[in-house]
Amino acid sequence: MNHSNMKSDRSEAQPLLRPARIEDATQVIPLLYQAIGDIAYALAGEGDHQKAMQILQQFYVQEDNRISYRNITVMEQNEQVAGILVAYDGGEADLLDQPILDRPGRSTDEKYTLVKETRPGEYYLDTLSVSEAYQGQGIGKALMAAFEQQGRELGHSQVSLIVERDNGRALMLYERQGYIKDEVIVIAGHEYNHMVKPIHR
Repeated sequence: MNHSNMKSDRSEAQPLLRPARIEDATQVIPLLYQAIGDIAYALAGEGDHQKAMQILQQFYVQEDNRISYRNITVMEQNEQVAGILVAYDGGEADLLDQPILDRPGRSTDEKYTLVKETRPGEYYLDTLSVSEAYQGQGIGKALMAAFEQQGRELGHSQVSLIVERDNGRALMLYERQGYIKDEVIVIAGHEYNHMVKPIHR
């Protein structure tokens, strides 16, 4: 009997960075919600959790909005989505938000107003989320590096992100990576620092 392949069956598969696929929806949406919290209800224009998640899933499988699978990169580990990265050109933000704003049945309640989080000329990190089961394994760091690399490849000279003002740990992490606070914006009742970093090709 050949034992040579026994060991490889037990070892962890290497994490795989790849574009998101439509069939990843059921794994991606909970990770999106884990990272953005109340903003999820603003995007859905719906306060009921289950309905909001269904609406986000419908947007995910379409091609022309900010949380479309086309704007998402996933880190796959052992055939599971271990982390996600949502990023797009800041100059396209209005276009990407239009289908979300135009959704029939969207609530007009002021608390669901979509706030512009990014500017033209930036490659914007909308969301970064790592599954709890895979935290502490460097996946977030690898996704951040992938985000900055995507920005370079697409010809941007600056990347940006927002972080809640009271999230000291994340703020420190981004500052260490060279991000600089440039303004404060309020989204879904929470204050966020908009942070930028120059990237060189």
